[in-house]
Amino acid sequence: MRATPFAVAAPGKLYVAGEYAVVTPGQPAILIAVDRYMTVTVTDAEPAPTPEPTALLLAHDHCVAAAQAKQFGTDYALAAWLVMDALRAERGFERRAVDFHFSSNLRSEAGEKYGLGSSGAATMAVITAVNELYGLGLSVSERIKLGILASIEISPRASGGDLAAGALGGWVYYQAPDREKLARVLTDGADVTDALTGPAWIPLRARRMPTPADVQVLIGWTGSPAKTDELVTQATTNGNGFDWQDAFLRPSAANVNNLLLALAEEQFALIHSGIRTARNLLTRMAAHTTTLVETPALTDLIETAQHFAGTSAKTSGAGGGDCGIVLAEPWVNAAEIYDAWRAHDIQPLQLSVTQLGAGLKE
Repeated sequence: MRATPFAVAAPGKLYVAGEYAVVTPGQPAILIAVDRYMTVTVTDAEPAPTPEPTALLLAHDHCVAAAQAKQFGTDYALAAWLVMDALRAERGFERRAVDFHFSSNLRSEAGEKYGLGSSGAATMAVITAVNELYGLGLSVSERIKLGILASIEISPRASGGDLAAGALGGWVYYQAPDREKLARVLTDGADVTDALTGPAWIPLRARRMPTPADVQVLIGWTGSPAKTDELVTQATTNGNGFDWQDAFLRPSAANVNNLLLALAEEQFALIHSGIRTARNLLTRMAAHTTTLVETPALTDLIETAQHFAGTSAKTSGAGGGDCGIVLAEPWVNAAEIYDAWRAHDIQPLQLSVTQLGAGLKE
């Protein structure tokens, strides 16, 4: 067990390729963990100042009330605590009375989401904090699985890619499990220990990729937060005769795997081809499913960046707002791209890939 107070931090994420396809079990995606964090400080419990959790505080009183009522609403951090508390009980530990204090730079100063996976980072931070609190000795794979078990209680379509990036850090290759077949720990009362195993997990892959040291990653923000769950639902339920398997899933998987090799070998012609192919696949899928993935602002971000030689760009994540991502060769002057973005009212985000996954904050 770990004495209080202590703090843990989990990084945010961005998708490089494989969005939308990744919600299908076994479909690959590439993500990066970025150096913006959700930090959770664990302290001895005090009387909760509010009846409900806030963005800054998940108090012991809130947790106990939720456990008794078996209610968590849409609070990812609370759902994560409930799953971890069930695991704690299964392993025979007495519940410790602690509060969880949250701080984050995953949003703008005005509180707007950048699309860096704040919910996933909060989930992974709570799981990491409780693991430390009780000395559970969970592996990275187990923490990712626990995060998925918590998040699907609120968002059943969530792939879990943000959780993998947050847990592992760096460049991440990810394939989702079959979430529809996973046991529901909170709503159905399944044992957590049992839920961590079984055939539904077979498609899951989450591993660090070699870091392509000479690839510059540039991020621009359009200033318009996306509604990820709504966009994914729209895309996956409104096919209008679209051949999802042959026209999107298979070519997306082939492209992600080709991009994986190109990044490992830093073959820039193939990297740029892979990013542009990913954009084209998303554009075609969006047109057939009437899903707004690439907004005019994101198109402007992409095309402005691609006026510069040595670059390729696309939306990152669900689109519909949020961020665009650029992969650039080492000689490209990033400041010139940032200036061009600013002239188009696009905000450059000074982000870097972090090699640090969720863990103790020294």
